[in-house]
Amino acid sequence: MKTKKIIALMLALAFILTAFAACSSNKTNEESTTDEALSEEVSAAEEVSETSEDAVKVSFLKGPTGMGAAYMWTQSDNGETMNNYSITLDTDATTVGPKLMTGEYDIAAIPTNLAASLYQKSQGKVKVLAVNTLGVLYLVTKNNAVTSLDDLKGKTILASGEGTIAEYALDFVLEKYGYEIGKDVNIEFTTEHSESVAKALAGGYDVLLLPEPFVSQIMAKDSSFTIGVNLTEAWETYGDCTLTMGCIAVNTAFYENHKEEVNNFIKDYSESVKFVNENIDEAAQMIESHDIMAAAVAKNAIPNSNIVCYTNDEMKTALTSCYTVLLDQNAKIIGGSMPADDFYIYVEG
Repeated sequence: MKTKKIIALMLALAFILTAFAACSSNKTNEESTTDEALSEEVSAAEEVSETSEDAVKVSFLKGPTGMGAAYMWTQSDNGETMNNYSITLDTDATTVGPKLMTGEYDIAAIPTNLAASLYQKSQGKVKVLAVNTLGVLYLVTKNNAVTSLDDLKGKTILASGEGTIAEYALDFVLEKYGYEIGKDVNIEFTTEHSESVAKALAGGYDVLLLPEPFVSQIMAKDSSFTIGVNLTEAWETYGDCTLTMGCIAVNTAFYENHKEEVNNFIKDYSESVKFVNENIDEAAQMIESHDIMAAAVAKNAIPNSNIVCYTNDEMKTALTSCYTVLLDQNAKIIGGSMPADDFYIYVEG
């Protein structure tokens, strides 16, 4: 009997020790699993932090350049682009140039004349990667007040884009037609395209110089506004070349240190331009989601916005022909002289 009790006691003790060992093992495994999870979270956080620091800083303007980038922007948000991007949407090109020169932006969409001017001013700290917008300028009129250049005599044109290709293209066409600005035709400038639209809708102006998509915007809000003159066609008639309005410029130091990222950007942007032009309905929704403009306006504007991605020889040919006209008009428009060959950066792929 005593022996049985001893055996029973030993069995009970063995069971307790086994159970304790199992619990200890489970706890150790749980702690190990928890440690691994924490380690993975820390690594992920470090990776996100590193990615954020390595993001390519890009600026687009509200308008065709922003529209063309909408697909890339969406893909970037989903982590599906070749680079990680930090994208800013700007409204005033004149504020973008200094940020591009100092490296606050790595890449930026700016007017073509501004790119040349920055290159000259900074002694090559800014260069060009691509042409991204062709002519999108129109003279919009209320109640058919203007249906040809003949009708502009004695009129005041409300215009935005002072100091950009828009102003110089308007001046060029008016002067070639024989008008003296300030005498035969007056021009009143606003700071932004949206300001011109607001002023015209409020009354008092019946002729505006606007690019797409603001042309579609004002006509959607007030059907009495229509296109009176296609200024792009007038430019190409008098200038005998394509009007190149927008381009992609890059901080030269960034390019020299990140050539792979720059080549990747052009691939991402080129794919985006193709998608936007070929998938208008879906692209319009993306454009609205990034607060570039309402989808309904974007849908009407995309076909007339001449969104492109010209690189390498195609870019250089288009820009040099346009710069030649501007140089003859006023050398200061492009920084005083024709940009040297190293202004044009050729990309791969």
